[in-house]
Amino acid sequence: MSRASTATSLVPEPALGDTTASNPDAPASVRIRHRAAPKSAVASATPSRLPTPHQLSAPIIRFPLPAPRGHDATLRSTFLRSRWLLWGADVTIAAIGLGAAWLLQRPVLVLVALLWLTFMTIRSTRDGRMADLFDLRRVASANVCFVFFLTLMALLALDDLYGTRATLVIGTAMGALGVGARWCLGRPALRRWFNLRVDETVLVVGDLESVTRTVAEWEGVEELSIVGVCLSESDHRPRSVNGIPVLGTVADVADVSRRVGVDIVAVHDVDKLGGLQLARLQWTLEDIGAQLSIITPVTNTVEARATVRRAGRRMLVDVAHRRPRGAVAAIKSAIDRVVAAVLLVVTLPVIGVCALLIRLGSPGPVIFRQVRVREHGRTFLMYKLRTMTVDAEERLAEVLDQNEVGGGLFKMKHDPRVTRVGYWLRRLSLDELPQLWNIIVGDMSLIGPRPALPHEVETYDDWARRRLAVKPGLTGLWQVSGRSNLSWDESVRIDSDYVDNWHPIRDVLIALRTVKAVLSKDGAH
Repeated sequence: MSRASTATSLVPEPALGDTTASNPDAPASVRIRHRAAPKSAVASATPSRLPTPHQLSAPIIRFPLPAPRGHDATLRSTFLRSRWLLWGADVTIAAIGLGAAWLLQRPVLVLVALLWLTFMTIRSTRDGRMADLFDLRRVASANVCFVFFLTLMALLALDDLYGTRATLVIGTAMGALGVGARWCLGRPALRRWFNLRVDETVLVVGDLESVTRTVAEWEGVEELSIVGVCLSESDHRPRSVNGIPVLGTVADVADVSRRVGVDIVAVHDVDKLGGLQLARLQWTLEDIGAQLSIITPVTNTVEARATVRRAGRRMLVDVAHRRPRGAVAAIKSAIDRVVAAVLLVVTLPVIGVCALLIRLGSPGPVIFRQVRVREHGRTFLMYKLRTMTVDAEERLAEVLDQNEVGGGLFKMKHDPRVTRVGYWLRRLSLDELPQLWNIIVGDMSLIGPRPALPHEVETYDDWARRRLAVKPGLTGLWQVSGRSNLSWDESVRIDSDYVDNWHPIRDVLIALRTVKAVLSKDGAH
């Protein structure tokens, strides 16, 4: 990683005067002592103006000293190899641009290719961490700026319309390939293939409760490796938090960061530190070569919803709303109904065959009707192909103690009430096809949370009730994430995540993943 291999010591040198006092107002992240001014300082003062008491007790801060960083050497090697790989990809893309210039016999395209390579090389000099190399938003933003610049230059300098079009097409294609190269190299499979270790060591700072929660949540994050924690509690602190050693208190953050050689210091409860103390900690970490990161209490939010802005001297994080409203909701509903109508017409023969098999397999109606809850607590009649015996509701009490999910939801892998035909209909998710009619009449959506039963809704807390903010869906994030294999808490979390972070492109991706989930029969029972 591109950082100075230095260490910082804010512990003072021995006092030169008679006494040395600790500053009680020193920030929690640094330790500063005062010392009496040496006699030379007093002697060098002009006769007309002697040093003031404040000058005599000015704080002394020692400059950073070199210190070994074992992990940093490995990470720096990985960082340099990653940067060379990306630069090689950029050179290849520029070569493709040069090849296009030769094929089209347009000398101006040679300039475009070289200009793009120069632009990307200069931009990459700002990448100081592994996370910067694979930040697609920054790369995409840089390439959009390049295309705008290229468009302006082409309109001003080129009189040939064909040449202008060729310039813009080649420039846009090179930008897209540049973003695509970073996306590909950011995939875990390719990282392993190139033996790129991308995890950064982290020191988590905060109170015991916040640190415990963060350590548990970051346990499965590949990019982060927690090596220690510093707690704000100075008394009765544990030796470890979820297996992560406690290395000190908030006052020891600078020393611990230097000694351990961490890459990131992630801080909770920044309001307790204060602005000046936080700034001093940032200066110290800058000398060490570590990144200061602020952990916010905001959860279940994608980064695209957050916007950082300044108000006065404070930094604000604006969290945007994502639930479809107004014209967006109307367009989404229209698309749902049109697509559902087309799918219903296409799948009518399949529904007919399934209906015949149900009729031959067991007595009772083909279509199963059940009251479900849609957005804002309103109820509707949902349609499905019947997969259970006609007395399934009466027999529910017999198997209720075998519930494998918990919460307000009942799921059982080998439910004796399911018929033989119904078993295969569920495995292939064909029993859901009549819900296309529910989408056409506006009760449901193609993508959305799972439609809940009224008795389930009665048990909802505020967190689970968030699922009712949008229409239920024929498929959704819950289905492509494991369906019946999910626990109740996981199901609620996934549905809430969908509602809070809705995006049309995300709906398209869920629809594509649904095809894979249906074919793999994962969680379908």
